This record gives sequence, structure tokens and C-alpha cells, in this order.
Amino acid sequence: MNRLLIVLVVLLSFSVQQCKVKQEVTRPADPVLEGMEGMLEQCSSLDTIQSILIRKAEAMLMFNEERYEVTVTLYSIKDSILYLSAVNSGYEIIRASADKDGIKVIDRLNKIVYYSPLNRQFGYQYPVNFDDLQKLISSYYLCRELDLAMDDQMQVLKFEQDETYVKKRIHLDRKNFKLKLFEFYHQKTDRYLMGEMVDQTLKVYSNFMIAEFEVHAKGGTLAYNQRIPVKMDVNSRKYTFTELR
Repeated sequence: MNRLLIVLVVLLSFSVQQCKVKQEVTRPADPVLEGMEGMLEQCSSLDTIQSILIRKAEAMLMFNEERYEVTVTLYSIKDSILYLSAVNSGYEIIRASADKDGIKVIDRLNKIVYYSPLNRQFGYQYPVNFDDLQKLISSYYLCRELDLAMDDQMQVLKFEQDETYVKKRIHLDRKNFKLKLFEFYHQKTDRYLMGEMVDQTLKVYSNFMIAEFEVHAKGGTLAYNQRIPVKMDVNSRKYTFTELR
């Protein structure tokens, strides 16, 4: 199960890396304004973006006193799929995708395919869904939620929304619109997914699928509106399939 959870960590870690990546395709100029006016300016300039691609980013994961060093490709198609490939020493160890229904992970080292639904048929829902994960990848995906934004006029743009039994909030730096913290908490199940920026490191905490862990990510090249193949099929005779709930 750990490899499925590590993929969630890497997906979340790249929400803080957009200011550090080299731009492979020219993007609109950074907004001059701050706060809500700046966010509106940024959303207008990014309105034609349908996909985000980050290549050859480096990630260090610390989990259960173990360290994982990987080179990552992260691909997002708006409202459709999040896709990730993690390579260690030239060998792909994990390939994963998330859509509105669930998360699928191919563990190439152990020849196991994991699947976890994001929408449960019975019982309480999880504290996060696909849209929540998408918003953590890039502040661009928050552009449709501007009616939820609160500007404290000092440091933070706050996006907060309460659903049935679930508290959700994402805070951005009001100057550069980078992620500062996020919290998703289910009041009935006490499951949560939370993160905060500390010394340019995103620290994520959760009992949603995993115990406490920490991530460092840097580098990579950023491109917009490029298409890459997303292949999540495997030879069923060579892999074991496991569904996690």
C-alpha cells in the first residue's frame, strides 16, 4: 500500500514547485497586481491552458524513516486526469493516474497494480476528491472558485468551502499565489489531509491513507498545452491486482 500513498505525496509536492521550474513554453507574464486583483489578472492570462506538464523534476520523500529519491514527470489534463511517472536510476518504479473515480498505481518493482476509489459507494466519503487534488497541483485550477476567495489584505488569499461533514481550505500567498497551506478534514470520520509550507518545503500530514511524511521537490521543465500518451494498461498475466478501500 505504501507505493500508492507515496504517489499522492509526489502529486501534492509539485504544487509548490511552479516558481522554481524552468519554462519550456513561454507563459503569460506574471501578474503585477496582488490579492484578488492579481489573481483575476493571472486567471485571465492563463485562460487558454488545458494541460500542464512538468518533466525531470527531482523529489526526495521521507516516510517511515526511509528515503526515496526519484525523477518525476507530472502531467495534468484539466478536469480529466492527473498522471505521474517516477524513475529511480533510469528505471521507472511507479506509474500512476488519478481521475474523478479513483487512483491507479502501477508498482513496476513488485508487479502490482493498486486501485483506490475516490468516491465510495457506501459510508462516508473521503475528505478529498479529484477536484481537490487538481487544485493542489496548480493555483490555476482555483480560477473557477474565485467566488469562494477571501482576501485578508495582508498576506493570504483564502479559499474555504464547507461540504457535508467536510471542512476544506486552501491558502495562497497573496503576492505570488503560491500554496501556503491546505486542510481537508472530515468531521465524522476524523480523516484528514493537511499540508503547509515550511522553509520552502511542503510538509503534508494525513491519516486519510498514510501516517506522517515529508516531501522535498525541485527542478524540472514546465510546459503548457502539450500532449503526452497516458498508458496505464499492463499485462494481466504478469501483475497482481489489488483494490484498496
